[in-house]
Amino acid sequence: MASKELEITLTKSLIGRLKSHKACARGLGLLRTHHTVKVQDTPENRGMINKISYMLNIEEA
Repeated sequence: MASKELEITLTKSLIGRLKSHKACARGLGLLRTHHTVKVQDTPENRGMINKISYMLNIEEA
């Protein structure tokens, strides 16, 4: 059974953000503004996405 994937894009800069928010972005594989990555839809990734959702654009892949 194939698990769902999410396509996330960092839409706002990491400059001046909390360390934990920067760590979540790095943990998701986001390196810079307007960078898009595909991640598995797991509870761990969902938690990081929810924490920094104000900086992300999320789409189902």
